[in-house]
Amino acid sequence: MRRFLYTIIFFFIALSSFSQRTSYFRRIFVDAEYYLLYEDFREALPLYQELHNSFPDNANIAYRIALCYLNTPNEKHKSIPFFEQALQSITNSYKEGYFTEKQAPKEVYLHYGRALRITNNFEKATAAFEKYNGLITDDEKENKQLVNIEFKAIAYAKELMENPINIKFTSVGKTVNSRFAEINPVVSADNQTMVYTSVQQFYNAIQISTKRAGVWTHPININSQMFADGAIATVGISPDGTKLLLSRNDNDIYNLYTSTLDTAKNTWGVLSKLPKEINTRSWENYAAFSPTCDTIYYSSNQSGGMGGFDIYMSVKTADGWTPGVNLGPSVNTPYDEIAPTLSHDGKKLFFSSTGHQTMGGFDIFVSELRNGKWTKPKNMGYPLNTTDDDVFFYPIGDGSMGYISRFMPQSQGDNDIYLIDFNNVSKNRNKANGKSKATLKLNNSSPLEPTSQNPITLVKP
Repeated sequence: MRRFLYTIIFFFIALSSFSQRTSYFRRIFVDAEYYLLYEDFREALPLYQELHNSFPDNANIAYRIALCYLNTPNEKHKSIPFFEQALQSITNSYKEGYFTEKQAPKEVYLHYGRALRITNNFEKATAAFEKYNGLITDDEKENKQLVNIEFKAIAYAKELMENPINIKFTSVGKTVNSRFAEINPVVSADNQTMVYTSVQQFYNAIQISTKRAGVWTHPININSQMFADGAIATVGISPDGTKLLLSRNDNDIYNLYTSTLDTAKNTWGVLSKLPKEINTRSWENYAAFSPTCDTIYYSSNQSGGMGGFDIYMSVKTADGWTPGVNLGPSVNTPYDEIAPTLSHDGKKLFFSSTGHQTMGGFDIFVSELRNGKWTKPKNMGYPLNTTDDDVFFYPIGDGSMGYISRFMPQSQGDNDIYLIDFNNVSKNRNKANGKSKATLKLNNSSPLEPTSQNPITLVKP
């Protein structure tokens, strides 16, 4: 009888322990799903990894880890083995957000194909997209369209990579670039003042550097001057370098702000939110001044546009800023157009798009103002554009030079800022359409590490 009682007691202790363990992991899962929902992939990742350590055969956890890596800059290649694990257990009745779900959805093939495309493994990417295309029905028109976009992106990527443009990347140097990610460089018209965002461990630092004897000086952090906190980033600057445009995440809605330099005190003013004619209840995430600063071009996903994010313009009058006007179908598409910047004369508009023909994800485009209308945008070519997302090119002068943030073999740790110099771009662009042989061998391990130094040139000062 005593042995029986001990058995019963042991059973209930074990059951209680198992219940507590399950409850703990369920809470971890819920927290991870919350971060994933709000696209905070860096916070979600370690939680999913903890779950994966305890449930290594769970295809759904592997799928969630892969999604986190796929949406983390410079770590997207790490998603591939986790997608491959998830592929081993696909279900047509996937229950998203359920802790008890142990299988993965068919969308794994779509995301897996994108990861392979980013790493330039076009053959396997095509096979993954074909598999996904076979799993979706004709009624799933939006998904069919996404697959067709990916097929076209791969074909276009091959074409551009066989006909690369002459381009030189020159690091702005260790005084600016650090082990953190330096992003969104904006530069005055005389190329003497640079303001950029350094994505540091606990906050985004707005840094300013000036040139002395042709060298960028050690930057000054101006967050405290502007009372800038939170997820804030540089997006634009006036030609004279005295007015800044910044974007900030205000409770999951991005708004645009300005700050003006007090030249007498040499300090930046407190952030001033742009009015409701520009900032709506939707996201406004990038903006640029016209050469005279009387017009702001900005990207917004407000209702009534062409699709996702569109580019708008607002003009400053005696009564204030006018409501934004959509630039129309010559620039905007049913997908996303963001990060507008302008040449010194305001006649060239540079922006990033997923809707025009790209190599995959966002590519950088240029459109010219002719007779009061913006021309059909042109893809700026490889290797400025890659098979990954390419966002935010800041032009100098007419756009034959400019600045970009990118991770490259010589980077200090994360994304660094580079000066871009185009050489004979128009000549090389005319060689496209299969009329010239490839001059760049591909390294499938990384889209940013060409095995040849011609026509891409890396310069380290």
